[in-house]
Amino acid sequence: MKHFYSDITLDIPEGVYEPREDSELMAKEIEKLNLKGKKALEIGCGSGLLSIIMAKKDAIVTSVDIDEKAAGASRKNAENNGVSLDCTVSDLFENVTGKFDLIVFNPPYLPTDDDESDNTYSGGLSGRETIERFMKDVKRHLNPGGYVLLLISSLTGEKEVMNLMKSKGMTAEIIAREKVPLEELVVIEAQHS
Repeated sequence: MKHFYSDITLDIPEGVYEPREDSELMAKEIEKLNLKGKKALEIGCGSGLLSIIMAKKDAIVTSVDIDEKAAGASRKNAENNGVSLDCTVSDLFENVTGKFDLIVFNPPYLPTDDDESDNTYSGGLSGRETIERFMKDVKRHLNPGGYVLLLISSLTGEKEVMNLMKSKGMTAEIIAREKVPLEELVVIEAQHS
């Protein structure tokens, strides 16, 4: 399947997360940033849309996904869009080395039943299981002055996510919101406090 975002064309294999309103909201926030020469990491890159946008803004991009098919799609889409990025398979930070100026994550954030295992959207019973695992290691991968952009849903519990960030010694500020059917999408920026 082909997907178009401004000047980016994506080939998205079946089973790989297709950019939707959440990806587009995060993309709008990334578009505002000056990333020239910055080291950027995308966790859960899916088809590579956000990583490609960062690379087009002259960031040095590393992207990871738990799914080999997604990582392969991200590499192929980057090449097809004329940008360079380093993409590997990793469960969150498992295979990530180094520190970054920006870490972007559009995690699986929807609350789901125990038997729901689709890692493109299932965030466990609270919707925060993957986010909690992410927050355990994120600070050790941030350069001084580095920050995180995390996308969640109102169904995930924005107060709980912001409290989690603060409990990990980070500031947390909502920088974007968008109402969609049944929920509100929220982008949180977090930095070392």
